[in-house]
Amino acid sequence: MQFDLGITRNGLKDVKNRMAQGTVTSLSPRELLRHYSDMVDGLVRKAFQKAQSSVPSPSICLMAVGGYGRTEVAPYSDVDLLLLHSPADQSDLSPLVEKILYPLWDLGLEVGCSSRSIAECVKMAQSDLQIKTSLIDARYLDGEYEFFRNLYDLFSKRVLHRKVRKFAESLAQDLYLRRRKYEDPAYVLEPNIKEGEGGLRDFQIGRWAVRAKYKTDRWDSILFPDHSRILDKSLQFLWAVRNQLHLLSGRRQDDLTFEWQEKIAPILGFSPGARGIEEMMRQYHLSAQKISNFAWDILERVLYEPSSLKRTFLFFQKKKIDPNFGLTRGELTLLDPMTFKREPAQLMTLFQHCQVSHGKMDFRTEEAVMEALPFIDDRFRRKDEVNQIFLKILRRGEGATAILKKMHELGFLSCYIPEFSEIEGKVHYDLYHVHPIDIHSILAVEELEKLRRGVYQRDYPLLTSLIQELEKPEILLLTALLHDIGKGTEGDHSIIGAEIVRQIGSRMGLPKEDRDLIGFLVSHHLFMLETAFRRDLNDEQTVFNFANTVKNLTQLRMLYLLTFADVRAVGPEAWTSWKDSLLTELFLKTAHLLETGENTQVSQKENETVKRLTEYLHLKGIPEYTEHLPVRYLSCYGWGEMVHHIEMALSLEQESLLVRWTLESGRLAKVTLCTKDSYGLFSKIAGSMFLNRLNILEAQIHTWGNGVALDTFYVEDATEEVERRLHHFKRDVEEILNGKITVKDLFPKRGESKPNQQKIIPGVVAEVKVNNRDSDFYTIIEITGEDRLGLLYEITQALTDHGCNISFSRISTLGNRIVDVFYVQDEWGEKLEAKQKVDNLKQTLLSRLTPPNNIS
Repeated sequence: MQFDLGITRNGLKDVKNRMAQGTVTSLSPRELLRHYSDMVDGLVRKAFQKAQSSVPSPSICLMAVGGYGRTEVAPYSDVDLLLLHSPADQSDLSPLVEKILYPLWDLGLEVGCSSRSIAECVKMAQSDLQIKTSLIDARYLDGEYEFFRNLYDLFSKRVLHRKVRKFAESLAQDLYLRRRKYEDPAYVLEPNIKEGEGGLRDFQIGRWAVRAKYKTDRWDSILFPDHSRILDKSLQFLWAVRNQLHLLSGRRQDDLTFEWQEKIAPILGFSPGARGIEEMMRQYHLSAQKISNFAWDILERVLYEPSSLKRTFLFFQKKKIDPNFGLTRGELTLLDPMTFKREPAQLMTLFQHCQVSHGKMDFRTEEAVMEALPFIDDRFRRKDEVNQIFLKILRRGEGATAILKKMHELGFLSCYIPEFSEIEGKVHYDLYHVHPIDIHSILAVEELEKLRRGVYQRDYPLLTSLIQELEKPEILLLTALLHDIGKGTEGDHSIIGAEIVRQIGSRMGLPKEDRDLIGFLVSHHLFMLETAFRRDLNDEQTVFNFANTVKNLTQLRMLYLLTFADVRAVGPEAWTSWKDSLLTELFLKTAHLLETGENTQVSQKENETVKRLTEYLHLKGIPEYTEHLPVRYLSCYGWGEMVHHIEMALSLEQESLLVRWTLESGRLAKVTLCTKDSYGLFSKIAGSMFLNRLNILEAQIHTWGNGVALDTFYVEDATEEVERRLHHFKRDVEEILNGKITVKDLFPKRGESKPNQQKIIPGVVAEVKVNNRDSDFYTIIEITGEDRLGLLYEITQALTDHGCNISFSRISTLGNRIVDVFYVQDEWGEKLEAKQKVDNLKQTLLSRLTPPNNIS
């Protein structure tokens, strides 16, 4: 028979629903936790007392442990109990445990209960980190209080306050392992609010370390007041989000997925739509960063803070760097607590000392820096001494990123460059940008620092030599730090950012030429990327336009280096060998043009190629074949490739289709396809490649005068099984081109099964741009939209249906966002310029970008 605890499962659900409705208006996050914990306390005590009255049981103490012991029980968190009994009592407690648990389980509570003696608890806590930390948070509930007091005394003396450094090492190891587990970009975009970096577990680790080292549960007592207030605010925000996660999902839910981001943001008072989600996630990242810093700082104190006796010994070993700072075993210390108040410029000097000495500040000096932040005013920011030291830190290079990270962590960076505060924690609501903008900017500096140190010498020798030859590397690093500064305000962030960095440069006292250079680089920091990844680099007009904008070699080199750092800092998957090759090609062609005034050596090479080709065709007995080859084709390939292509074309008399490929890497291949031209050929090829999960990066489409279609594709397979997939592709495309089957027939057979409930992800606004300016002979169609199965096939089919002949395409996928570019001509080989025709094409393409079942 189960006990009646005065509430039913549905009644408890109603209570939680009322809590959900009242959380924002009446209860703070901490009050909600306490309110719910108190309610659970009442139910647990009632179950315990009724169980004791119905089952013979020895003297026993009921304790709350873990999060429940801290009275931090979110609405669907686990409730962990400990029954503490006398070591002399060996009676079976399982009947009592069952009587306690069953009525609580019937209410839908996730309750766990263990039973141990005091000696068992102490012994297990000495070797088991999880048991030790759960006992740190233990709380008396009912029964023999003397048992609880004895356990607390023994645990404190024999476990908690002994071997504190070893305990801190175990906590640091736990922190490191969890960080490794959750470092995947997916967890940055959809963080685990409990276990992820800067999550609630990080805070508890810092709190446990404080309890063990300083023998107090008042973690805020060891921080200066402003720091503790900021940390408490961060903690309350994470609890507010976690409470909503539990209440809205109706279960234990700690992953802040896109679905819950959309639902929780308006409840917490943020703006509607994507903007509100970005605002909420900005506050989340800022809060998580503060908590993460707290955990690591406390652990470092416990691990490295010397005892009072050792401190006295080290005092006499202290090396005086200057009148204000000393260095002891790699730690910088502030000699006079009044230094920063008397002379705020010494703040920047301190960071320079850290870089030069490869040392780090002790925690008291770090706190002194945070206390001195109010002294950083406009006079400080304009002080020549301060700015010259900052630029020297960047110019020195080695360790510059570590210094910027420490400046950022302590709040110094956003005080020194207040415009930087506008991008701190700011995120993009999409799947491509992994890091908040401030972290991305510092990572871009780190990429340049690695490049300059020669870390990438083997993989990127050209980039390495370019950065090592720079006269003013500090200007490039400053640009990388500030390149996205415009994202803190509405509008075109490149244009806005350029104006902001000019103002910052002026405040720092930079000469006009340096301010202009930084302004140019920020205003054009996406230009090289967009040109290389969205334009045909064999089109002379592309290189001309790019060179005319870049103007000189200095700006070209700096832009190339900045683009490298910017892309690599986006996330681990953003930079590829393919992107590297495109940027290198654009750099080399533009450098040649700027140095010689000639676009490339195309005309000379073309003449040499045609001459050699003519000789070859005479030997083969087909001299007239040269007339079939378009001028654009001759500019795209070298002599050897052309010979190979012609041999493939001559083989069409025996075979209707030839497919050849060369592997560029484990996941990249160059595919050459030769057949007779036919209606919709490109869309059929694209459909076949999609069916075999081959991602098209670039396509060169050529139709010769004799009706031969010679197409080359760069394709990628993320699973690194590109050759196996190419064999299947060849089989499929043969059947499709021979009319045995259609692409649409194969879709149901190869399509991925749809889940019952599709995962919610950030949407992408569909857009189609038609550009007749950037190419002399082709209309450039740039298509942006949300990626889905078979979309490229539908787009190319739509272009074909509108009479577009595709000569070149470049396909990019950024998370769930596609940016596909096509160079096209109409049926008569002209640009698409008739307004009605362009409007109809745009309308058709936009309809393809919106799935039929997608209701906006």
